[in-house]
Amino acid sequence: MASGMLSILFIAMLALALALIAGGIVMLVVGLRRRDDSTSRPFLALGVGLLVVGTVILMPSLLMLGRMFVEMG
Repeated sequence: MASGMLSILFIAMLALALALIAGGIVMLVVGLRRRDDSTSRPFLALGVGLLVVGTVILMPSLLMLGRMFVEMG
């Protein structure tokens, strides 16, 4: 039962992290394409923030993946 709940939590965390990282990349691309410095800064800041938050969420999910593989073997 705990293993099933752990795998559902892992999949949810992984999906959220990848979505945040993808959103961060999109925001960085949008920010880099703008010519005016004052309008590009919010997009760049949001993009970097989403990348950081996505990475922070991705690391524990990868550790959970490693724990699941160790328990299986």
